[in-house]
Amino acid sequence: MGGLHASVQRRIDALLDDAEASRTIVVASHGDADALKRRASRGQLASPAKNLYARDAYWSGLDPAERALHLMRAEASRHPTWRFRSYSAALVWGLDVPHALVDALHIIADRPPNAPHCRARRPSSRDDYALRDGMNVTSFWQTVAECLCEAPFSYGLAIADSALHMRGTTNEELLDRLSIVDDRTGIAQARLIASCADGRAENGGESRVRAYLIAQGYQIPELQVEFPNPTDPAHPYRVDFFWGLIGPRGTIGEFDGMGKYRDPQLLNGRTTIEVLVAERQRESRLTLLGHPVLRFTYQDLLHPIRLSRALESAGIPRDHVEARRWHDAWDQVKRH
Repeated sequence: MGGLHASVQRRIDALLDDAEASRTIVVASHGDADALKRRASRGQLASPAKNLYARDAYWSGLDPAERALHLMRAEASRHPTWRFRSYSAALVWGLDVPHALVDALHIIADRPPNAPHCRARRPSSRDDYALRDGMNVTSFWQTVAECLCEAPFSYGLAIADSALHMRGTTNEELLDRLSIVDDRTGIAQARLIASCADGRAENGGESRVRAYLIAQGYQIPELQVEFPNPTDPAHPYRVDFFWGLIGPRGTIGEFDGMGKYRDPQLLNGRTTIEVLVAERQRESRLTLLGHPVLRFTYQDLLHPIRLSRALESAGIPRDHVEARRWHDAWDQVKRH
């Protein structure tokens, strides 16, 4: 009996190893379901959905986007007719989807499941699909268009900006591409978001800061502006934002995401301390040019009053009439 138990445990470990190597999670088969459930009851496994399992330590180490992608790969293996749409498809395409939008899987299915982790709709004759990363998803531009029809302004702008950045195109083309969903609820808000999009933004944090500036009537800065490096002219500095009309020399804005201090790819062989020191050196050299540097973080986005105080302290101009005009326009499109 002990040998049989050990054999089952080895098989479970092998399933978990294979799943992690494939960046997915285990779909419980009939023969292994009880053993997986027992491990989960002891806190060794996480079970993010019925009959789906992962090692707790492994699952805890994934960010929300990676968790969603792991779930999608598992669901695609057991439901091959499902197609992923909206924010779920956007993750597969590599778009910058804010984590607040990935708490559920968005699918298209002939028989929508009754599952709390899924939000489903039935197929439409206008749906356009592609196969990517082994999953059936809506096409790139349909995915972007549906996201913009459904997302809040700041989140939608992050997705729109990343779409333009990935494809090297303009918001004029994006506006044209929205015709793929021109009969959908939310098309008016999608057009408003698309009209504000800018492919020069390099991450969702920058886009969300700009969304706040737009909605609150602050002067919109130039994006990705280059400045000479006083100590190394061959390697100029590029900054996220630059308000060129603030004071005699202007003001620089930088968004500080945590990824560059944690992500091994972004660290590029350096330690977190080395990256922090390099950032301090970079900022000190920018200030040698006479430009104060205003830094933003995700915490500022979560507490907009802090963001507003920082902008006002830096003297960034604000037009309250323009802010009211924007909010009226947003309220109008939300009703269509």
